[in-house]
Amino acid sequence: MDLEKAFAYIKQNEKRLVDELVQFLKIPSISAHKEHDADVARALEYDKKKLESLGFRTEVWPTRAHAGLFAERTVSADLPTVLIYGHVDVQPVDPIELWESPPFEPRINDGKIWARGADDNKGQHYAQIAGVEAALKGGGELPVNVKFIIEADEEYDGEAMAAEFPKHGKKLACDVFVVSDSNFPDTDHPAVTLSLRGIQAVEITITGASGDKHSGEWGGMLYEPIDVLRWVIQNLKEFKTGKVLIPGFYDDVVPPNADTRAAIAQRPWNEADIAKTLGVKRLFHEEGFTVLESGTLRPTQQVNGIKGGYTGEGFKTVIGNKASAKISMRLVPNQAPEKIYQMFERHVRSLVGDMGTVEFRSFGAGKPFWSDPKSPYVQAGLRALETAFGKPAIMLAMGGSIPIVPALVETTGASCVMMGFGLPGDNLHAPNEHFPIANYLGGAKAAAAYLNEVATRVSAPARR
Repeated sequence: MDLEKAFAYIKQNEKRLVDELVQFLKIPSISAHKEHDADVARALEYDKKKLESLGFRTEVWPTRAHAGLFAERTVSADLPTVLIYGHVDVQPVDPIELWESPPFEPRINDGKIWARGADDNKGQHYAQIAGVEAALKGGGELPVNVKFIIEADEEYDGEAMAAEFPKHGKKLACDVFVVSDSNFPDTDHPAVTLSLRGIQAVEITITGASGDKHSGEWGGMLYEPIDVLRWVIQNLKEFKTGKVLIPGFYDDVVPPNADTRAAIAQRPWNEADIAKTLGVKRLFHEEGFTVLESGTLRPTQQVNGIKGGYTGEGFKTVIGNKASAKISMRLVPNQAPEKIYQMFERHVRSLVGDMGTVEFRSFGAGKPFWSDPKSPYVQAGLRALETAFGKPAIMLAMGGSIPIVPALVETTGASCVMMGFGLPGDNLHAPNEHFPIANYLGGAKAAAAYLNEVATRVSAPARR
C-alpha cells in the first residue's frame, strides 16, 4: 500500500467525504425513541451501502433492540485481520431549545460540523470508513484483511449487540480491533486510550410505613426511610478518603503497573486549571494515587441521585414512606460486575436490617478493560496518529465505560486499540454537538496509516 497516495486521495476527495458525513448526519437515528426505529435502520443501511460499494460482503445481525452490521473484505488468508467498531445510533436531542441550529440539519461553521452524532459516533467511525476507502482506492489495495462491526444499540441498550457475539465468534475473529469512540485531550495531543473502567449501576428503594405519615403525630416513633437511606449512603464510602466500605470490594482489584502509570502521566494536566474550569475549589484524589489516576485507574462509588419525601412548592410536614438512590460503581480489573452487585446488595441489606424494606434494581453493567502500553498494536496506533496529525501521540486512561469493548476482547481474544479523534469540547450527549473537520479528515488518514502499520511493522499470525 502506498500511504502517500492514500493521503493524497483523502485530500483530493475532501469535499465529497465531508458531504457524505453531512448526509449521514441528517438521519435522526435516536435508538432510545421507538418512533425513530425506521431511522435507526436507515442509518445502518447507509453504512451497509457504503461498505458494499467498497467491495465488502455484509450481513445484518438482528438484536433484541435493533440490529448490527457485519462487513468483511478478505485480501489474503496470509495477512493479519483488523476489525473496526462503530455505532450509528445517537443520543436524544433534549433540551432542544438549547440547540443553535436543528440537530439533524447539519451545518458547517468555524471549521466544524454541527449536528447530533457529529462526533459520537457517526463522525468518528465514518472517518474509519473513509480511511479504508483511501487505502483501497488511493493506496492500491488494502494491506490487511478488514472487518467492521457496527451497531445501532449503543446509546439505548449497550449490551444488546454483545449478546449476539457468541453466535458469531468465528466471523469476528481478528488480530486486533480498533475503536474510534474516544477523544484527544486537546488539539496538540493525538491519543490512544489504554483503559476503560467497568460499571455496575443500581437503584435502591427503601420503604417504611404504609404511606406518608404526619411528622407531628409519628415523628420520633418511626424509622424514616430518608434517615435509613442516609445511614446506608454514609456507610457505603468513607467521606474523607473515598474508600468504598462494601466488604470485599477491593479483593479482586489489580493495581495499575508502573508502565501504565507512567504512560498516562504523559497527559497534559494542570490541576488548578481543571478545578477552575469545573468551578470547584480543589480536586479530590485517593491516597497514594494522583488525581488523574484516581479518576481513571481506580475503582469508585458515586451516588448519582436521591429522591424522597416532599420537595414540592411550599412545605409539608410529612414522613415520606419511600426514599431511593441511584448508585453507580466504576470498576477496574479484575472486578466482576455481577460479584460487586452481590456484595453491594448484601451490605445494604445488612445496613437496613429491620428498619425498613429495601428493593434493588440493576441498571446495567459493563466489565473493565486495560491494554498493555507496550503492545505492538498500541504502539502502531501511536505511530499512525503521529503520521496523520503531525504531532506526538500520547496514551490516556478513560474513567468511563464502553461495555462492548471487553465483550469483543472476550469473544475474539484479540488486542484492542482505542484510537478516537474527538475533542473534550465536542459536546457529546449535549446540545450543539460538533466535530472538527480537521479531526474527521485527520482521522481518515490515521485509519489508513494504522492499516499500513499493522501490515508492515507488526508481526502477528493471521486469523481466518
